[in-house]
Amino acid sequence: MSAMKHEELVQLLQEGKIGHLRFVMEGDNAQEYLEWCRSHGTDPSDESAEFYVEQTDIEQMDRQMIDDEDYGIWN
Repeated sequence: MSAMKHEELVQLLQEGKIGHLRFVMEGDNAQEYLEWCRSHGTDPSDESAEFYVEQTDIEQMDRQMIDDEDYGIWN
């Protein structure tokens, strides 16, 4: 089974059809999430997956802001 497209997973998550754990495990970041769980001493669960998604979203937004500043792009 191939991973679902990110957009499909986001839609299912927003509609409440899947939880955060399934969202992460069926996406492209499953291995990174499992490594994150090990390094933080936590088990894979909906709660830890939700926290992981929030943290990685913040990091991606921070990187995007830095990239935008470096290239002089103003949104």
